[in-house]
Amino acid sequence: MSYTSKVRKVIIQNNELFWDDWNIEHIKKHNVKKNEVEEALTKRVQARKGNKGRLLLFGYTKTQRLLAIVIKKTSKGYYVFSARDANKKEKLYL
Repeated sequence: MSYTSKVRKVIIQNNELFWDDWNIEHIKKHNVKKNEVEEALTKRVQARKGNKGRLLLFGYTKTQRLLAIVIKKTSKGYYVFSARDANKKEKLYL
């Protein structure tokens, strides 16, 4: 995913996240659990605009694991498309 260099701070509440079987299974492929995504979003996180109107968020879990989380605003809330460990290049931007 490409993203702009503009960074902004956002807060996403856990009750705003929209989960289904697909996205829960998808993040498991990246060894990420639903509760880790929710932990990472409990504080103000850094966000960048991504493709297709999505946001790329960076947040830390309670164990200080830095996650890159891709979400998009929908009528049901913020849909989590993916969550994975942030890569080296992404860590440089933070």
